Amino acid sequence: MSSADKARRWRNILTELRPHLPGDWSVRGTGPDTVLTREPVDWALAWIGYADSPTRAEGWVSAGVQPLVVPFTSWVMTYGIRMDEVRSGPRTVDLLADDADEQVRQFVLGAGLEKIDSWPVERLADVAERDFAQDPRRRRTHWHQLPGWRVVNGTASPVEPAEQLVTLCRERAEGSSKKGAQQLLEQAAFYERLREVWNESGRDAALQFLTERRQQDLAAQKLETTPAA
Repeated sequence: MSSADKARRWRNILTELRPHLPGDWSVRGTGPDTVLTREPVDWALAWIGYADSPTRAEGWVSAGVQPLVVPFTSWVMTYGIRMDEVRSGPRTVDLLADDADEQVRQFVLGAGLEKIDSWPVERLADVAERDFAQDPRRRRTHWHQLPGWRVVNGTASPVEPAEQLVTLCRERAEGSSKKGAQQLLEQAAFYERLREVWNESGRDAALQFLTERRQQDLAAQKLETTPAA
C-alpha cells in the first residue's frame, strides 16, 4: 500500500468512527496527518491521530489534548496516550488489515477517550498554576502554558511566568542545535510579545493576540478548516 493509499484508508477509518464518538467531532487535516478533533476547537484541541512506523507496515494510533495557549510547533503527548501504552488491546495497527477499523475503534473508545476526558481545560490551567508554584528545579513543562491560561481565564497577570519563560527559552537556545535554538527563540518571542501586549493594552488585547496566534498555528498545521466528510 502506498503512502497515499494508507492516508486514504486512515481518513476512511476516521470518517466511519466519528458517528460513534460522544459529542461533535470533525475530520481535519490532510494526508497521513489527518486527525479527528472534538468540536468546537477552543483553547485545547482534543485529537485522535496516526503515526506510521518508518521500518514496518504497522503504526500507532494516539489520542490526546493539545493546549492552544502556547505555540503549536508539534503534537505533544504530555496529555495523550499511544495505543502501545495500553496493556490490553492491540499495540499497533496495520491499516491494510481487514480489522484495522475495529482495532482503532477499540483503542479510541477505551483508553483514548478516557485520556482525553481526563484533561479538561480547567485541569490544564490548574496543573499549570500548581507546577509554577513549585521550586523551579522541580517544575515540569505544565507551567509553560500558564501565561496563556491566565489571560484566557482572566485569573491573574501573565507577566511573571512570561518573563521567566523568555529567560528560560533564551538560555536553552544557547546550548541547542540550530533548529532547536530557532524554535526556542521563537517561543521566547511569543512570551515576550504576550507580556508586552498585556502591559501596553491589557487583557482584551492579550486575548486577541492569543486568538490570532492560535488561528495562525492551526492554519500552519492545516487544521483551520473542517473538510466535509
